[in-house]
Amino acid sequence: MFKKFLAVLFILALAFGIVATPAHAAVPVTYESSIQVRNLTSTAGTITLTFYDLSGTIVGTPLTDTIAANETKSYYRSTMPVASGFNGSVVISSDVQIAAMSNLVGLNAATTPISYAAYSGFTGGSTSAYLPTLFKDNYGYNTFFYVQNTGAASTAVTVNYSDGTTASTGTIAPGQSVVVSQKTEAHTPKVFSATLTSTVAPIAVTVVEEGSTLFSYTGFGSGATNPLMPLINQNNYGYFTGVQIMNTGATASVVTVSYTPSLGGTACYETRTLAAGTSKTFSQFVFYQSQNESGDPAFATNCVMGQTFIGSGKVTANTTSAPLVAVVNQLQPTQVKGGAYVAFDPGQGGSTIVYPLIMDRNYGYFTSHSIVNVGTSGIAAGALSCLFTGTATTGPVSVTITNSAAIPVDGSWTLNHQGLLGNGFVGGATCAGPAGALLVGTSNQLGATVGVDTLLVSEGFIVN
Repeated sequence: MFKKFLAVLFILALAFGIVATPAHAAVPVTYESSIQVRNLTSTAGTITLTFYDLSGTIVGTPLTDTIAANETKSYYRSTMPVASGFNGSVVISSDVQIAAMSNLVGLNAATTPISYAAYSGFTGGSTSAYLPTLFKDNYGYNTFFYVQNTGAASTAVTVNYSDGTTASTGTIAPGQSVVVSQKTEAHTPKVFSATLTSTVAPIAVTVVEEGSTLFSYTGFGSGATNPLMPLINQNNYGYFTGVQIMNTGATASVVTVSYTPSLGGTACYETRTLAAGTSKTFSQFVFYQSQNESGDPAFATNCVMGQTFIGSGKVTANTTSAPLVAVVNQLQPTQVKGGAYVAFDPGQGGSTIVYPLIMDRNYGYFTSHSIVNVGTSGIAAGALSCLFTGTATTGPVSVTITNSAAIPVDGSWTLNHQGLLGNGFVGGATCAGPAGALLVGTSNQLGATVGVDTLLVSEGFIVN
């Protein structure tokens, strides 16, 4: 039996006392969620969605559904066995291997969508969780996170913030989630990080960054010495990227990130000191926005301020081999669009990347993907093959697209799906490399509406 956990699920959930503001700078008043589940196999199967409220009680009758080979199933409020106002989590069980993600929609007081975010489901949890990016009143942004017990016994969780403050959750039953809001806590810095420790059972954590745009990411169970970021997007039609890297170890380390272009820019690097248990922002302040770096004697860079850069980033030096985790935030402040994803451990790359949700001109939305070659040899042109399956306005679609150019080690393949799959296409993709390939990847969902945060960013699922 396979399981996926979605630690945050709102169905018109109650908000956190936010006052509605104009759309160009609005913070959501309520939230709504959708779920996407993709069958990773060539065999039909059965999935069951079980919903838990914040008390840990199963709500409604679990939803059991069939899922065809390589099919993506989408669930919305009207197709979920919970009523408006539900706030909690979901566990998805299956007799075939699946991937699952959720799209989170921020609504204003009139229940009109004003912002969007996406995050990936978990295959399980761990007794520790690391959150590199948390906010309190940071240019109008605040964070909150849901902690879900993915184990079979009740547990309690302690939160240690990088500013020295602490919090605790009390007892969390199996399947139950609890909410921790930074806006209601006492924090002096506006940006900080946290380490969560569970006493008994494994946990999964999902963070929501809410402000004029909406971001969401999943917490880390462990770190890597050289995490990789498949998409860095700087000065590209107004977009910029901030990478918050957290040192989860006990010793400070001097960390270098190397940037490799794919669609634009020149190769460069950036070096900073990371104290134990803290995080710093990379990329943003060497490409997009200058900042006084005199407080860090190890700081160095040869990146070009203001240059358009589209490519990937990777930690290539880590003086004490500290375990690192990272969150990547992309933002377009003028058009009010933002999205986040988590960095990958290259050592966990696989031969196949699966995207549960792919779109082409679906009510104005389309997707793109970025896949990075984290193996030890290049991938020849045409050797990385993506099978897109789903439905367009003309009916069922099955299309295969391959990489048009060779992908070097640490190089990436970025593909815009708009106009390639059929008008109104909704489905998923399975991207397989040659024998022995190691891949990681992300996807972007983007809508054209200006003034509404219609950018959603999530991770591709790695399959070996």
